[in-house]
Amino acid sequence: MDINLHDLFRTDTLRDRQTALVIIKKLSRAPPSEPITLNFEKIIFASRSFCHELLVNFKDKKTVTFKNMNEEVRKMMIASLKKPDTNFKIPIKIKAI
Repeated sequence: MDINLHDLFRTDTLRDRQTALVIIKKLSRAPPSEPITLNFEKIIFASRSFCHELLVNFKDKKTVTFKNMNEEVRKMMIASLKKPDTNFKIPIKIKAI
């Protein structure tokens, strides 16, 4: 199954979890062994929430290929699965009024 994301959503920006769920629902109709290709041609941005939702829902799909993905989207895919830095310190003191 080959899905061109720009053609499917008619936008160059993939912004939210709901968008990813549309793809997951579409792919759920395919047999688990069927190779899946997501074509990112003309996609210039994908949000972290979109990427995370997409990737965590591929757990039952054995073969997923991403093609024509730009560097920014590729880096966001990687970042979406990293644990957040929990050692962050707020640089100022906040007083309750």
